[in-house]
Amino acid sequence: MSERFKGTGSGKGDKSRISDINKFSRNMEKLYEKKGWKFWAVWDGYDLKKIKFDSKGLKQNESITYKEFMSRLKGVT
Repeated sequence: MSERFKGTGSGKGDKSRISDINKFSRNMEKLYEKKGWKFWAVWDGYDLKKIKFDSKGLKQNESITYKEFMSRLKGVT
């Protein structure tokens, strides 16, 4: 078998690809773990001065999930 088809070192950019699915999953979990609502607003490209967000029941800078952030948005499509 030629060097081209061996599992290690073959292919362009192979070192930049994630071959470990567990590492990939953990990185995605870190990305989408709880963050402050202002982080999620900026993440989605909203202007913090113009956004209508229901922060009732949240402490200042309390972390929430992205799903909860989306459920608390008002009048944004």
